[in-house]
Formats: sequence, structure tokens, C-alpha cells
Amino acid sequence: MITRLPPVVARLVVLFLVATPLLTLASPLPNAAADAAAAAPLAARAPTPTRRMGQRKAKKAEVPTHKKDYSSFLCPALSVACPVSAVPLEEITPDTAAALEGSLNSLADWFKAGFECVELATELNQCGGCLSLAQGQDCAVIANARATGCENGSCTVYSCFEGYTVSPDRKTCVKRGAPSSTSAATPVTPLTPGAQVVLNTVPS
Repeated sequence: MITRLPPVVARLVVLFLVATPLLTLASPLPNAAADAAAAAPLAARAPTPTRRMGQRKAKKAEVPTHKKDYSSFLCPALSVACPVSAVPLEEITPDTAAALEGSLNSLADWFKAGFECVELATELNQCGGCLSLAQGQDCAVIANARATGCENGSCTVYSCFEGYTVSPDRKTCVKRGAPSSTSAATPVTPLTPGAQVVLNTVPS
């Protein structure tokens, strides 16, 4: 004979059987990754330097640039562009030459100042350099020289006026009878092709 449970007990049994699966689903599942991370010890990190506030990078040293040579644009081959100075040649100084050279920074500056193309190796009046830039020499004004020329950018004296003789280095005229004239050079005639020669008519 089967004993029947009271209605209240029967309802509690049914409620328990229905609620048990729901409680199992609601409980959180174990996280294997989180458990492994929690179990692993923390690794020590090496200290890294921190950048100070306001620290700036060092600037690279500026390399001075050389001024461009415009002679190849202004003059034919073997010639150099010599600027025209507003200062008379006899009044040119290193300061005026530096000021003139510093003002020539472009082709427009050269055309504004004016220029002439000179072969410095043979030019009699600007031998070896531009006079406006306080360079070279005017071979035509060598004192007491009758005939002078420019050879390879250097003035040469060929002959002198009466009472003077060519110096041994052929750069000047020295007075006859002076100690330096004992080994005076013999006057010569320039034979270098293309060399310019000046013959003075009166002593300087």
C-alpha cells in the first residue's frame, strides 16, 4: 500500500526538484585563466630612465656655407668677374673691399654694382686679383718703370727709366749705384704670348 504524502510536502518536493537545475545554471563558472594569473608570481621590471621636463635636444652645429662664385655665369672661360667699386682705387682698404664683397650675394647684386671680366694671369692693371677687392696689383704704376707686364698673375719689370735699373727679381726699379743694384737684371723684351706690356713715357 502506497502512502500518499500530504499536499504541502508534495509541493515542496516538486519545487526543490525544479529549482535545483536553475540554481546550478546561475552559479558562476570557474575562470581558469584568471586563476592561473592570480597564482603566477609578479615579474620584476627593470627601471627605465624618465625624461626631465624642459629638456631640449642639442642643436646641430651650423656649417658655414661658402659664397657662390658667379664668374662662370658672368664671364667667359679663363676670366674672373671683378666688381666695380664706388670707392676710388687709391682709397680702397680691406674694410671697403670686405663691404663690397659682402654685398654680392646674387646675380642681381652683381649687375647692380657692375663688373668687368678680367684675365688675372695677364691683365696689366689687375694682375693676380681684383683691385676693387684689395687684391692683385696694377703693374702700370710701378715707380720708375718704363716697360712692365703681367705674367702668370705677377707683375714683371722689363726696363726702367734712366738712372734706374731692373731689380734682380724683376719686380721693381732700383736706383743705379744703390747696393741692391750691383746684381741688377738685364732689361728684357717680353716674349710671352698674350702678355700685356706698358711703356711709360715719363718717370713715375
